[in-house]
Amino acid sequence: MLIKENDDRLQELAKELGNSEEYRIIRKYKKPEYYHSSSSSSTDIKKFVGAFLDIEATGLSKNKDKLIELGIVKFEYSEDGRIFKILNEFHSYQDPKIPIPEFISKLTGIDDAMVRDQNVDTVKLSKYLEDVNLIIAHNSEFDRAFFETTFPTLKPYAWACSMRDVDWKNEGIGSLKLDYIAYQYNFFYTGHRSISDCLASIHILSRNLPVSKTLVLKSIIDKANKLRFKLWATNAPYHTKELLKARGYRWNMENGSKHRAWAVEITEDNIETEIEYLRSEIYNGILNIDLDLINAYSRFTDKYVTDDIKYQDKIDWVDKLIR
Repeated sequence: MLIKENDDRLQELAKELGNSEEYRIIRKYKKPEYYHSSSSSSTDIKKFVGAFLDIEATGLSKNKDKLIELGIVKFEYSEDGRIFKILNEFHSYQDPKIPIPEFISKLTGIDDAMVRDQNVDTVKLSKYLEDVNLIIAHNSEFDRAFFETTFPTLKPYAWACSMRDVDWKNEGIGSLKLDYIAYQYNFFYTGHRSISDCLASIHILSRNLPVSKTLVLKSIIDKANKLRFKLWATNAPYHTKELLKARGYRWNMENGSKHRAWAVEITEDNIETEIEYLRSEIYNGILNIDLDLINAYSRFTDKYVTDDIKYQDKIDWVDKLIR
Protein backbone atom coordinates (compact mmCIF):
# COMPACT_ATOMS: atom_id res chain seq x y z
CA MET A 1 0.00 0.00 0.00
CA LEU A 2 2.85 2.34 0.87
CA ILE A 3 4.47 1.67 -2.53
CA LYS A 4 1.25 2.65 -4.33
CA GLU A 5 0.89 5.78 -2.25
CA ASN A 6 4.48 6.78 -2.99
CA ASP A 7 3.94 6.10 -6.69
CA ASP A 8 0.76 8.18 -6.72
CA ARG A 9 2.59 11.03 -4.99
CA LEU A 10 5.43 10.86 -7.55
CA GLN A 11 2.90 10.96 -10.39
CA GLU A 12 1.32 14.05 -8.86
CA LEU A 13 4.70 15.74 -8.48
CA ALA A 14 5.67 14.85 -12.07
CA LYS A 15 2.40 16.30 -13.36
CA GLU A 16 2.86 19.46 -11.31
CA LEU A 17 6.45 19.93 -12.50
CA GLY A 18 5.48 19.15 -16.08
CA ASN A 19 2.92 21.94 -16.05
CA SER A 20 5.70 24.42 -15.32
CA GLU A 21 7.92 25.87 -18.04
CA GLU A 22 10.83 25.66 -15.60
CA TYR A 23 11.02 21.86 -15.59
CA ARG A 24 11.03 18.96 -18.00
CA ILE A 25 9.98 15.46 -16.97
CA ILE A 26 12.07 12.57 -18.30
CA ARG A 27 10.58 9.17 -17.52
CA LYS A 28 12.22 5.76 -17.32
CA TYR A 29 11.46 3.52 -20.30
CA LYS A 30 8.79 0.90 -19.71
CA LYS A 31 8.10 -1.76 -22.30
CA PRO A 32 4.55 -1.27 -23.61
CA GLU A 33 2.15 -4.10 -24.28
CA TYR A 34 1.53 -2.64 -27.74
CA TYR A 35 1.83 0.68 -29.61
CA HIS A 36 -1.17 0.36 -31.94
CA SER A 37 -3.75 -2.30 -31.18
CA SER A 38 -4.65 -4.85 -33.84
CA SER A 39 -8.38 -4.21 -33.58
CA SER A 40 -11.00 -5.62 -35.91
CA SER A 41 -10.89 -2.41 -37.94
CA SER A 42 -7.24 -3.04 -38.82
CA THR A 43 -7.43 -6.70 -39.81
CA ASP A 44 -7.15 -5.78 -43.48
CA ILE A 45 -3.87 -3.91 -42.96
CA LYS A 46 -0.86 -5.76 -44.33
CA LYS A 47 1.65 -6.25 -41.56
CA PHE A 48 5.37 -6.89 -41.74
CA VAL A 49 8.01 -8.03 -39.27
CA GLY A 50 10.88 -5.70 -38.49
CA ALA A 51 13.92 -6.53 -36.40
CA PHE A 52 15.92 -3.98 -34.48
CA LEU A 53 19.47 -5.26 -34.08
CA ASP A 54 22.27 -4.12 -31.81
CA ILE A 55 25.81 -5.42 -31.48
CA GLU A 56 28.43 -4.82 -28.81
CA ALA A 57 32.02 -5.47 -29.88
CA THR A 58 35.58 -5.25 -28.62
CA GLY A 59 36.11 -2.10 -30.69
CA LEU A 60 35.18 -0.33 -33.91
CA SER A 61 37.27 -2.15 -36.52
CA LYS A 62 35.40 -4.87 -38.40
CA ASN A 63 38.77 -6.31 -39.48
CA LYS A 64 40.42 -6.49 -36.04
CA ASP A 65 37.67 -6.41 -33.43
CA LYS A 66 35.10 -9.06 -32.55
CA LEU A 67 31.41 -9.26 -31.66
CA ILE A 68 30.76 -9.96 -27.98
CA GLU A 69 26.98 -9.51 -27.68
CA LEU A 70 24.10 -9.75 -30.14
CA GLY A 71 20.60 -8.56 -29.37
CA ILE A 72 17.60 -8.45 -31.69
CA VAL A 73 14.00 -7.50 -30.97
CA LYS A 74 11.30 -8.19 -33.55
CA PHE A 75 8.22 -6.02 -33.94
CA GLU A 76 5.11 -5.91 -36.08
CA TYR A 77 4.57 -2.88 -38.34
CA SER A 78 2.68 -1.58 -41.37
CA GLU A 79 3.90 0.36 -44.42
CA ASP A 80 2.55 3.62 -43.02
CA GLY A 81 5.05 3.39 -40.16
CA ARG A 82 2.79 2.21 -37.35
CA ILE A 83 4.23 -0.29 -34.91
CA PHE A 84 1.61 -2.66 -33.52
CA LYS A 85 3.43 -4.72 -30.95
CA ILE A 86 6.83 -5.94 -29.88
CA LEU A 87 7.49 -9.59 -30.65
CA ASN A 88 10.10 -11.99 -29.30
CA GLU A 89 13.76 -11.31 -28.58
CA PHE A 90 17.03 -13.00 -29.52
CA HIS A 91 20.05 -12.54 -27.27
CA SER A 92 23.44 -14.21 -27.06
CA TYR A 93 27.01 -13.54 -25.99
CA GLN A 94 29.95 -14.49 -28.19
CA ASP A 95 33.45 -15.35 -27.02
CA PRO A 96 35.77 -13.09 -29.06
CA LYS A 97 38.81 -15.24 -28.18
CA ILE A 98 40.66 -12.02 -27.36
CA PRO A 99 40.60 -9.98 -24.13
CA ILE A 100 37.83 -7.40 -23.93
CA PRO A 101 39.43 -3.95 -23.51
CA GLU A 102 38.86 -2.38 -20.11
CA PHE A 103 37.07 0.66 -21.53
CA ILE A 104 34.61 -1.61 -23.39
CA SER A 105 33.86 -3.48 -20.18
CA LYS A 106 33.26 -0.19 -18.37
CA LEU A 107 31.02 1.03 -21.19
CA THR A 108 28.93 -2.13 -21.64
CA GLY A 109 29.29 -4.02 -18.35
CA ILE A 110 30.46 -7.07 -20.31
CA ASP A 111 33.67 -8.73 -19.15
CA ASP A 112 35.73 -11.75 -20.21
CA ALA A 113 34.02 -14.08 -17.73
CA MET A 114 30.56 -13.34 -19.14
CA VAL A 115 31.47 -14.32 -22.71
CA ARG A 116 33.92 -17.15 -22.04
CA ASP A 117 32.98 -20.23 -24.15
CA GLN A 118 29.77 -18.53 -25.33
CA ASN A 119 28.76 -18.71 -29.00
CA VAL A 120 25.78 -17.49 -30.99
CA ASP A 121 23.83 -20.45 -32.38
CA THR A 122 23.76 -19.63 -36.10
CA VAL A 123 21.01 -22.17 -36.82
CA LYS A 124 18.72 -20.64 -34.19
CA LEU A 125 19.58 -17.15 -35.40
CA SER A 126 18.71 -18.03 -39.00
CA LYS A 127 15.43 -19.56 -37.88
CA TYR A 128 14.62 -16.50 -35.78
CA LEU A 129 15.13 -14.17 -38.76
CA GLU A 130 13.09 -16.24 -41.25
CA ASP A 131 10.03 -13.98 -41.21
CA VAL A 132 11.89 -10.66 -40.98
CA ASN A 133 11.28 -8.14 -43.77
CA LEU A 134 13.66 -5.40 -42.62
CA ILE A 135 16.57 -5.17 -40.18
CA ILE A 136 17.20 -1.77 -38.59
CA ALA A 137 20.18 -0.69 -36.50
CA HIS A 138 21.35 2.62 -35.09
CA ASN A 139 24.48 2.90 -37.26
CA SER A 140 23.93 0.00 -39.64
CA GLU A 141 27.33 0.47 -41.22
CA PHE A 142 28.88 -0.74 -37.93
CA ASP A 143 26.32 -3.41 -37.02
CA ARG A 144 25.99 -4.98 -40.45
CA ALA A 145 29.75 -5.23 -40.85
CA PHE A 146 30.16 -7.17 -37.59
CA PHE A 147 26.99 -9.20 -38.24
CA GLU A 148 28.15 -10.43 -41.64
CA THR A 149 31.75 -10.97 -40.56
CA THR A 150 30.58 -13.12 -37.65
CA PHE A 151 27.81 -14.96 -39.55
CA PRO A 152 29.02 -15.19 -43.17
CA THR A 153 26.70 -18.07 -44.11
CA LEU A 154 23.44 -16.22 -43.44
CA LYS A 155 21.44 -14.97 -46.40
CA PRO A 156 21.30 -11.23 -47.19
CA TYR A 157 18.58 -9.15 -45.55
CA ALA A 158 17.16 -5.72 -46.29
CA TRP A 159 18.74 -3.15 -43.95
CA ALA A 160 17.90 0.38 -42.84
CA CYS A 161 19.50 2.77 -40.36
CA SER A 162 17.77 4.80 -37.65
CA MET A 163 20.80 7.09 -37.47
CA ARG A 164 21.28 7.92 -41.16
CA ASP A 165 17.78 7.39 -42.56
CA VAL A 166 16.24 10.17 -40.47
CA ASP A 167 17.11 13.84 -40.95
CA TRP A 168 17.55 14.39 -37.22
CA LYS A 169 19.27 17.75 -37.65
CA ASN A 170 16.40 19.31 -39.58
CA GLU A 171 14.02 17.82 -37.04
CA GLY A 172 15.72 19.91 -34.35
CA ILE A 173 17.70 17.06 -32.74
CA GLY A 174 21.36 18.00 -32.71
CA SER A 175 23.01 14.71 -31.80
CA LEU A 176 22.82 11.26 -33.37
CA LYS A 177 23.55 9.46 -30.11
CA LEU A 178 20.73 7.12 -29.19
CA ASP A 179 20.51 8.18 -25.54
CA TYR A 180 20.33 11.84 -26.57
CA ILE A 181 17.51 11.15 -29.03
CA ALA A 182 15.69 9.25 -26.27
CA TYR A 183 16.13 12.27 -24.00
CA GLN A 184 14.51 14.48 -26.65
CA TYR A 185 11.55 12.11 -26.55
CA ASN A 186 11.40 12.48 -22.76
CA PHE A 187 12.59 9.06 -21.63
CA PHE A 188 15.79 7.43 -20.44
CA TYR A 189 17.04 3.84 -20.32
CA THR A 190 20.08 1.75 -19.43
CA GLY A 191 22.26 1.99 -22.54
CA HIS A 192 25.09 0.04 -24.18
CA ARG A 193 23.46 -3.35 -23.72
CA SER A 194 22.01 -4.86 -26.84
CA ILE A 195 18.42 -5.66 -25.85
CA SER A 196 17.86 -2.41 -23.92
CA ASP A 197 19.24 -0.43 -26.87
CA CYS A 198 16.89 -2.28 -29.22
CA LEU A 199 13.81 -1.67 -27.07
CA ALA A 200 14.66 2.02 -26.65
CA SER A 201 15.18 2.32 -30.41
CA ILE A 202 11.81 0.74 -31.22
CA HIS A 203 10.22 3.17 -28.75
CA ILE A 204 11.75 6.03 -30.76
CA LEU A 205 10.58 4.48 -34.05
CA SER A 206 7.02 4.60 -32.77
CA ARG A 207 7.07 8.37 -32.23
CA ASN A 208 6.41 11.33 -34.50
CA LEU A 209 9.31 13.49 -35.67
CA PRO A 210 9.29 16.89 -33.91
CA VAL A 211 9.04 19.12 -37.00
CA SER A 212 7.60 17.10 -39.90
CA LYS A 213 5.32 15.08 -37.58
CA THR A 214 6.05 11.99 -39.68
CA LEU A 215 6.35 8.72 -37.81
CA VAL A 216 10.06 7.93 -37.36
CA LEU A 217 9.61 4.42 -38.75
CA LYS A 218 7.77 5.79 -41.81
CA SER A 219 10.74 8.05 -42.57
CA ILE A 220 13.08 5.06 -42.30
CA ILE A 221 10.90 2.82 -44.49
CA ASP A 222 10.72 5.49 -47.19
CA LYS A 223 14.51 5.86 -47.22
CA ALA A 224 15.06 2.09 -47.24
CA ASN A 225 12.80 1.67 -50.28
CA LYS A 226 14.67 4.22 -52.38
CA LEU A 227 17.15 3.09 -54.98
CA ARG A 228 20.56 4.67 -54.42
CA PHE A 229 23.76 5.23 -56.28
CA LYS A 230 27.16 5.30 -54.62
CA LEU A 231 29.22 7.90 -56.44
CA TRP A 232 32.99 7.54 -56.33
CA ALA A 233 34.80 10.80 -57.06
CA THR A 234 37.90 9.05 -58.37
CA ASN A 235 41.06 11.10 -58.79
CA ALA A 236 39.30 14.22 -57.53
CA PRO A 237 41.73 17.17 -57.40
CA TYR A 238 43.34 17.42 -53.97
CA HIS A 239 42.24 21.02 -53.48
CA THR A 240 38.55 19.97 -53.68
CA LYS A 241 38.65 17.65 -50.66
CA GLU A 242 37.09 20.20 -48.30
CA LEU A 243 34.27 20.84 -50.77
CA LEU A 244 33.58 17.12 -51.01
CA LYS A 245 33.77 16.63 -47.26
CA ALA A 246 31.34 19.52 -46.64
CA ARG A 247 28.93 17.96 -49.15
CA GLY A 248 28.87 14.66 -47.28
CA TYR A 249 31.52 12.68 -49.15
CA ARG A 250 33.65 10.33 -47.08
CA TRP A 251 37.16 9.14 -47.82
CA ASN A 252 37.19 5.41 -48.39
CA MET A 253 40.44 3.53 -48.02
CA GLU A 254 39.42 0.19 -46.52
CA ASN A 255 41.25 -2.89 -47.76
CA GLY A 256 39.22 -4.64 -50.41
CA SER A 257 37.17 -1.58 -51.30
CA LYS A 258 36.49 -0.77 -54.93
CA HIS A 259 38.37 2.54 -54.82
CA ARG A 260 40.50 4.67 -52.54
CA ALA A 261 38.46 7.77 -53.18
CA TRP A 262 35.82 10.18 -51.90
CA ALA A 263 32.37 8.58 -52.02
CA VAL A 264 28.77 9.45 -51.23
CA GLU A 265 25.39 7.74 -51.44
CA ILE A 266 22.79 9.62 -53.47
CA THR A 267 19.13 8.69 -53.88
CA GLU A 268 17.76 8.30 -57.38
CA ASP A 269 15.86 11.60 -57.25
CA ASN A 270 19.06 13.56 -56.46
CA ILE A 271 21.52 11.86 -58.80
CA GLU A 272 21.17 14.32 -61.69
CA THR A 273 21.85 17.34 -59.46
CA GLU A 274 24.89 15.65 -57.89
CA ILE A 275 26.45 14.72 -61.22
CA GLU A 276 26.10 18.31 -62.42
CA TYR A 277 27.72 19.53 -59.20
CA LEU A 278 30.70 17.22 -59.71
CA ARG A 279 30.98 18.25 -63.34
CA SER A 280 31.02 22.01 -62.63
CA GLU A 281 32.62 22.32 -59.17
CA ILE A 282 35.02 19.38 -58.85
CA TYR A 283 36.15 18.20 -62.28
CA ASN A 284 35.81 21.39 -64.31
CA GLY A 285 33.73 19.76 -67.04
CA ILE A 286 35.42 16.38 -67.51
CA LEU A 287 33.94 13.79 -65.16
CA ASN A 288 36.08 11.07 -63.61
CA ILE A 289 33.58 9.17 -61.51
CA ASP A 290 32.42 5.62 -60.97
CA LEU A 291 29.18 4.42 -59.43
CA ASP A 292 27.51 1.44 -57.81
CA LEU A 293 23.81 0.70 -57.68
CA ILE A 294 22.52 0.14 -54.14
CA ASN A 295 19.23 -1.10 -52.70
CA ALA A 296 18.21 -2.13 -49.18
CA TYR A 297 19.97 -5.50 -49.55
CA SER A 298 23.32 -4.05 -50.58
CA ARG A 299 23.47 -0.97 -48.34
CA PHE A 300 26.10 -0.71 -45.59
CA THR A 301 28.06 -3.65 -46.97
CA ASP A 302 30.57 -4.59 -49.64
CA LYS A 303 29.58 -8.27 -49.50
CA TYR A 304 26.48 -8.12 -51.69
CA VAL A 305 26.02 -6.52 -55.12
CA THR A 306 22.69 -5.25 -56.43
CA ASP A 307 21.31 -7.14 -59.42
CA ASP A 308 22.24 -4.80 -62.27
CA ILE A 309 20.01 -6.58 -64.79
CA LYS A 310 16.91 -5.75 -62.76
CA TYR A 311 17.80 -2.05 -62.85
CA GLN A 312 19.39 -1.85 -66.29
CA ASP A 313 17.16 1.06 -67.32
CA LYS A 314 18.41 3.08 -64.34
CA ILE A 315 22.03 2.30 -65.17
CA ASP A 316 21.55 3.36 -68.79
CA TRP A 317 19.93 6.60 -67.65
CA VAL A 318 22.83 7.51 -65.34
CA ASP A 319 25.40 6.53 -67.97
CA LYS A 320 23.85 9.14 -70.28
CA LEU A 321 24.09 11.76 -67.51
CA ILE A 322 27.77 11.07 -67.03
CA ARG A 323 28.70 11.41 -70.71
